[in-house]
Amino acid sequence: MRLMRRQAAAVAAVAAVAATAVAVALPSPQPAAAAGEKALAWTAVHRTGSPPEHPKEGDTWSVYADLQGPSGEPAGDGSAVCTVVLLRYEGVVAQCRYVLRGNDGTLVLESMENRFGRGPHRADAAVVGGTGAYAGAKGEVRLTIENRRTLYRVQLR
Repeated sequence: MRLMRRQAAAVAAVAAVAATAVAVALPSPQPAAAAGEKALAWTAVHRTGSPPEHPKEGDTWSVYADLQGPSGEPAGDGSAVCTVVLLRYEGVVAQCRYVLRGNDGTLVLESMENRFGRGPHRADAAVVGGTGAYAGAKGEVRLTIENRRTLYRVQLR
């Protein structure tokens, strides 16, 4: 009887070690998801456009810009179209759509932004789609809107 208990305990121990080895060898779903993410850093240098000096609800403005990569290299071009949806004493709330044409595809972003005070203004935008290398893209963007440029920190999933 004792021998059978020892054999059973030994078999259980070997099975536990084998199960642990298999679990460690199997890939975790988390790294695969992280591996599928892509980060982009672009700066848009505004060439045309600016918000109206005395905005009213419903006013729309547009901006056209040259895109630069992280080292200042040319990376494409982009545009923004924003509409004032609420006028407040601190500034405006604007709904904006951004189209960023990179060298290997286009990203489309949507945001709702508080443009209060002189800036810089910060906002989060959703990646709502794309073309080329960004076809079907989803993700989030952190925008920093300064005087004549916008910084885009894109995290694609």
